Amino acid sequence: MKKLSTIKLFVLAGLILGAVSCSKNNGEDVSRFAQPNATSFKDIRAKALQDLVQTETFKAEDGIDFTSTKGVKLRIWGNCLEDQAGNTVSGDVTLSFVEIYDRGNMVATNKPLMGINDEGKKEPLVTGGQFNIEVKQGNETLSSGCYFTLEVPATNTGGLDPGMTLWKGKIDANGDLAWEEDKGGEGQERPLNPNEENTSYDIFGQEFGWANVDRFMSYSGPKTQIKVTVPNGYNHTNAGVFLAYEDSPYTLAQLDTYDTEGKFFTEHYGFVPVGLTVHVIFTSESNGQIIYAIKQVTVAAGSTVAISENDLNTTTKNNLVSLINALN
Repeated sequence: MKKLSTIKLFVLAGLILGAVSCSKNNGEDVSRFAQPNATSFKDIRAKALQDLVQTETFKAEDGIDFTSTKGVKLRIWGNCLEDQAGNTVSGDVTLSFVEIYDRGNMVATNKPLMGINDEGKKEPLVTGGQFNIEVKQGNETLSSGCYFTLEVPATNTGGLDPGMTLWKGKIDANGDLAWEEDKGGEGQERPLNPNEENTSYDIFGQEFGWANVDRFMSYSGPKTQIKVTVPNGYNHTNAGVFLAYEDSPYTLAQLDTYDTEGKFFTEHYGFVPVGLTVHVIFTSESNGQIIYAIKQVTVAAGSTVAISENDLNTTTKNNLVSLINALN
């Protein structure tokens, strides 16, 4: 009996040691949280965007003068809305309007500021505000058959910047947003004009959808490509990594490339300024809750930033937005 008890003791000890060893070996397997779900993460971002939607119903034949909560003035002229067949519509239609100026909501909604330059490469932008305009009649999305106008207060982003131009948003298959400059057609009026008298950006638009008041971030020093390693289980389908530059509250870069072998996020072009202090922001989800980590680093050439499981915490969308907007 004593011999049997001794054997049981050894077996039990072996099981405990095995469990401890397994826990250590899998320390990066997201064991503190449920495995991230790509669909749930997408839904969280969609809900964050929906929270920002402002709506108003109007008669298509009358048009609308709409003022947003941040003071943007949108004018859509009467008899200018068309259905998908190109016919002018009448009757009740519904405007949906989104405006984003802050880094917190950019992260929460996955709407970073990455512009495509003349070489086809992505670079960070400085924003004077990004907007999404949608008009529907029932379930049908309408287009504009005439010019519409936007008057954007420059005070929403620190004052008038004469270098700003208009950009159009393009969302790829992964749901990531990039911006292309709208230079207007030959002989046409410039689509955006800084207005010193009203301290505003005056926009003449012809297409609804995502639009942005922007310019490329200016930095003359050396730049580098950085890597951000993340725990096992996280990748580009269920997580996002962003860079908030210190003292640049209207810039948000994104690392939109994930290396499956090295388990890190990066980008293709080496746009990160060497010597600059940045906040690396990681977001994902666990059981429908937001998971995040924020790390402050000073960028060196070829920097690698490690996000470990111990860096992760759960939070609400509103708290995440507040945390990011409080960064310097």
